[in-house]
Amino acid sequence: MHKIKRYIYHTLQFRYRSKVAYVLNGFIILLILLSVPVDVIESVGTNPRWMRAVLHLDLWISLIFLAEYLLRLWTCSEDPRYAHPIKGRLKYMFTPLMLIDFFAISPFFILGAGFLRTLRVFRILMLMRYTNAIQLMNNVITEKKSELMICGAFILMLWVWSSFMIFRVEHAAQPLVFKNITDALWWSVVTFTTIGYGDIYPVTYIGKALAAVTVALGLVLFAITTAVLTAGIVQEMKKYEDQNQTPPEV
Repeated sequence: MHKIKRYIYHTLQFRYRSKVAYVLNGFIILLILLSVPVDVIESVGTNPRWMRAVLHLDLWISLIFLAEYLLRLWTCSEDPRYAHPIKGRLKYMFTPLMLIDFFAISPFFILGAGFLRTLRVFRILMLMRYTNAIQLMNNVITEKKSELMICGAFILMLWVWSSFMIFRVEHAAQPLVFKNITDALWWSVVTFTTIGYGDIYPVTYIGKALAAVTVALGLVLFAITTAVLTAGIVQEMKKYEDQNQTPPEV
């Protein structure tokens, strides 16, 4: 039994480069991709036959995802980090990828119909398990944590400063638009991100000047944050290439 458990664990973790592992992972990826049009058809379908077929297909996809989730939970004790039969599995359940799997399968079995079934959108996020993207971004955030915290602090300061300033400037001119600080916080977000929905905007000259400063500072801060992340991604990609580079034959 232990050998079977170990084999299933390494196969699900894609550590055995066997045909079984490739077929199994390819099959799961296909189901993840298939679940997207299933949701689309369900949202627009009016034919009862189509709806029954979609419901049955969704049931089988959910059952397969559930079986995969339970197998991962059962075999996770093969990893020394989750070796404890109870605490280890509880710890494993709260890892990011297992949480994504849980939210992807739970709506069909637990939450039932209605708005909460939109949590099935988490199924597309399950693809991260089959790519190096999540590990790469985790490494980038870890390496650039200090720089990102500084950028985040400046963005927070800009958000709060511009919100309080615009409220003090525009509240007297537009008491029904800038009713309180929460309205100003919303204006600040859509302004320094340069989205600019146009639902709330300044009408005074000082307010317009403040908006221009907010936009300029927002562009600078987001450009710096993007540069930090881009540099981190380039560094991680370079490390990955260096680690996987085959040394020349002598």
